[in-house]
Amino acid sequence: MIAPCVRRLGHLLLATALTFAASAYADDKPCTLHSGGKYYDLTPLKSSKDYQFEIDSGREFYLNVCRGVSTDPWNTGIPENEGDIAGLIRRDHGDFSIGIVNTTLEMVDGGLMLRQANGSPCKDMDNVRGSSLIRFICDTSVFAAGKPVVIDKFPPNSQDACHYELEWRTHFACPTGERGFLSGLFVSCIITAMILFMLYMVASTLYNHFVLRLRGPQLLPKFTLQHAHEILDVSYEMFKSLLDRGSWRSSRDVNFTSHHWTSREEEEAMFSADSREPGQESASPVHSTNNPGEAGTQSGGEGERIIRL
Repeated sequence: MIAPCVRRLGHLLLATALTFAASAYADDKPCTLHSGGKYYDLTPLKSSKDYQFEIDSGREFYLNVCRGVSTDPWNTGIPENEGDIAGLIRRDHGDFSIGIVNTTLEMVDGGLMLRQANGSPCKDMDNVRGSSLIRFICDTSVFAAGKPVVIDKFPPNSQDACHYELEWRTHFACPTGERGFLSGLFVSCIITAMILFMLYMVASTLYNHFVLRLRGPQLLPKFTLQHAHEILDVSYEMFKSLLDRGSWRSSRDVNFTSHHWTSREEEEAMFSADSREPGQESASPVHSTNNPGEAGTQSGGEGERIIRL
């Protein structure tokens, strides 16, 4: 009974670990790219604090990568349901958004590029919205995250520009090693083992308390093969009983002393039998009468039967 359960559990764990490991070779994750046999990952640039710098004679520019800005936007003209704002510029009559967050990288002319569109409505331009383009340049001399710089805008020489182009030098734009299948499988196995260890500690403690009726320090989990088999046995019987019953609603029909399910009729019969007084079942019913003659006849008949005996 335990062996099939253990085999199924092992198969489930192996399938889970393989799934986690294989996910590393699925489609590119957000802000990552496979190109020319190399792997690029810009997720380290994602920051809880926005990158802040000044443009246009003192206007504040807030920008983030792979996530929305943490700075509260004001009057951007973008509905909230369109997505997170990738960057914004403080202006006199409201913040101007340079686009909605985009996590799809492109390789253009040997460099990483990130396009962002659907920003704030542009001034004096019908049906045109703010946009931006960020070129990430691999620079191993920049040990930190680096800092974006505006290199062009449209319309040029305008403080109300609608499109911005930025350049960002950072070592995070250089090719990096990707976690392989074996390492992914190893990490998945470690995570699965930790989860199972926590579940075993909880199950062992509950088993010691409710089944073995232990108290105090004896409640601590036991790490023995026999104890593990006992927990698996109880868990298997519990789930099997629940599945046989077919519904959680029937949990009140459980006989907790024998660990077997009883029918509703058996339960009602048991309670009705307990509610009767001793000797009540053997007592003969008493018939009352209002006719003295009938009563005398009955008593007379009983007397005759007694004399004959």
